[in-house]
Amino acid sequence: MAAITVAAKGGAMTMAAASGGGDTVAATGTNAGGWQVNGTPVLVATVGANSTVITIDGTAQPAFISGTAVYPLPSGVYPRTVNVTYSQVTGLTVGAAVL
Repeated sequence: MAAITVAAKGGAMTMAAASGGGDTVAATGTNAGGWQVNGTPVLVATVGANSTVITIDGTAQPAFISGTAVYPLPSGVYPRTVNVTYSQVTGLTVGAAVL
């Protein structure tokens, strides 16, 4: 597993090849009173012609082909690490940012 670097709000995001064993993303904390105080962390994935299912902390997302998908990452009051796995990694690049 590799750690995906989370780009700061308004910063440049770097996309990298997805790891075969999955990746981790540091989700920001301080979700207070139903509000995400520090912005919403997201995972961005771009895939070629292979159908791909991304699983975020045990929850499978809908499969997608030939495109880019953006997934909000679950966060909470405290910072935490989110586990991300993939059904396949051929032509799959991922990055993370805070919106």
